Amino acid sequence: MLLKHREIMLKTARRGTIACLRQLPGRLAFESEWLTITANMPSFNNTSDDWQRLDWQILRDGGIQLYWRREYLLADTEWFVKHDYEVFDFACNTWTLQDAMFSDFARVLRLPDYFGRNFDALDDCMTDLPFTENRGALIVLNRFDAYAAAAGSVLMDRLSTEAEVVLDIIASASRFHILNGNRLVALVQTDDPQLRLGTLGGKSPQWNHREWLNASRQPNPA
Repeated sequence: MLLKHREIMLKTARRGTIACLRQLPGRLAFESEWLTITANMPSFNNTSDDWQRLDWQILRDGGIQLYWRREYLLADTEWFVKHDYEVFDFACNTWTLQDAMFSDFARVLRLPDYFGRNFDALDDCMTDLPFTENRGALIVLNRFDAYAAAAGSVLMDRLSTEAEVVLDIIASASRFHILNGNRLVALVQTDDPQLRLGTLGGKSPQWNHREWLNASRQPNPA
């Protein structure tokens, strides 16, 4: 059954950082130290109509989908807008330093000033991200390959790159939110048609159905 009302207590984060919660006008109400968040996006049904939905297909495969051609990205972004998703758009080629990446997340997602600007804090913010009532959330990462090839290429723990850690956080948050009746999806655009990423949130990111084949990601596909 869809969780219509859920209460989240302001708390210290799991690894010592403060959990990040942003206020949306008319959506959040303080009750002592408790914060009430209302979300009411209809749950999926096990029907052929739902199976054809773009969000159902992406969430089934881990919550993240890759794009090379911008026209496909724009077409699918438009689909999400028409289906009640709030869009958070990022220009990842501006992430020349790690701090620039954290600053962009803080600005676009409107995170509070006490956001810790580290990966643990970003992880906590993504799982505590409140949703506008009756709407899902769509993160669009443009030119992610530019970040992945430069600042995002730094190796982190377990031999994952910084770029993979960012996407892993989003993928894990997507799975977390769908358990609570909310939908978080990420579309990742890359100018490198051969971009390779490791397993994210337990799943490998898939190319959109129009660019599934390697031949479809050529300048002049057959």
